[in-house]
Order: sequence, then structure tokens, then C-alpha cells
Amino acid sequence: MIDKMESSINTINIDRLILNFQNLRMKTFDIPKFRGYLASEYKNYTLIHNHLENGRLRYAYPLIQFKVIDSQPTIVGIGEGIEILKNVFLDIGELDINGRRYVINEKSVQLNQVEFGQTENPVTYRFLLPWMGLNQENYRKYKKLKWNERRFFLENILRGNMKSLSKAFGYFIPDFDNYYVQTDLKSTIRNFKNSRMICFNGKFTTNFLIPDYLGIGKQTARGFGTVVKVEV
Repeated sequence: MIDKMESSINTINIDRLILNFQNLRMKTFDIPKFRGYLASEYKNYTLIHNHLENGRLRYAYPLIQFKVIDSQPTIVGIGEGIEILKNVFLDIGELDINGRRYVINEKSVQLNQVEFGQTENPVTYRFLLPWMGLNQENYRKYKKLKWNERRFFLENILRGNMKSLSKAFGYFIPDFDNYYVQTDLKSTIRNFKNSRMICFNGKFTTNFLIPDYLGIGKQTARGFGTVVKVEV
């Protein structure tokens, strides 16, 4: 599934599948319901709901991610998640979200190889959906920091997020000391599981290639932290 490239920029090729339901329209707050319906319909697939047989959560990077992109419900699969999308979700004919039935008349499927990994040149990304970078522990630290310290703090968290994302592809960042992130972010409040969470919108620049529509940070299975490249 992963092939190393003969390149001085130390990237790899990964497979990514994007399944888009073109005739449907949803809001971002429908993502948990969208994911929840399919998780209940296909309980045998751990990678859909990320719950193990013993009831514990699968804490590894989600290989199936649910999003709303341009108001259209979208599922992104990588690694083993691609085969599940092929075998299960391509046959979906309808969705039932909170008692509302959606008939699926049109789907778009893209399966391609994309580059991933540390590169020599800076690349700018924006968060298509808010980045949830703070947990309870680092939220407390964040609140105590001055304004100019918070940016550096968030950049370090993003660097750590990329290290975790790399593990999903078996990729070792070859020159981590020279891997950098520069952010231009604004905080926003999102309701998550009946709690108000600080998330972040905006852009960041890094010397790392990230495939469009992958998520970074917490709750990426629910679409948080979805990134796209900013065209220069």
C-alpha cells in the first residue's frame, strides 16, 4: 500500500480514496449522525466506529474519516480503510439521519496516490474544518500563556500531531529537528458532545506534504482538522 520514492525530499506515496455523495447536502454538525448511522449499520467493521471488541477505543489514527466538504457528505479512506469503502460503502443506497431519509442517486469516487512526508520547500495549508488541538491537560497550559506564547505552543502541538499522523503510514520523519510549523490561526468555539471546545481555524506553513482532506489532531474521524493546500 505504501511505496518509497527515490527522491531527495524523503516522501512516500500513499493511497487515498475519497467517496463523495454528490446529490446530498449536509451541515458540519450532521457529521456525527452521518458517521453514527453507518457505524450502526456496519458494526463488524472496527475502523468505521473505532471501538474494539472489548469496548475500548481504538486510539490509532482513523483510517476512515467522515466529513462535510462543500456541503456534501464525504468519506475519506486510507490504508485498510480503502478496502472497507470499496466493499461496503459503494453499495450504500440511502442514509437515515435522525429519521430523515436521504436517497443516494449519485456518488463520486477518487482513488489515487498522493505524496506524504518531509520536503525541502514550504507548503501552506488551511483548515477546511476546525482543528481540535487541545486536550484537557494542554488546554490548562494554553490558558495560562500570554498571547505571543500561545502561537509557539500551538505550533509545537501541530508538530506532534504530524508525528502521530506519520506513524499511521509507518513513516519516520527523517529530519525532525528541522521540521517546522508556522501558524496563522484564530480560535473558535465548537460544541462537541454537549461541551464547548476551543478549536482553531486558519492557515499554517510547514516543510511537510500532507494529502488534501486528511485530518490532523483530535477527532479526525469526525472531520475535525481537515486540511487542504493553499494554491499559490
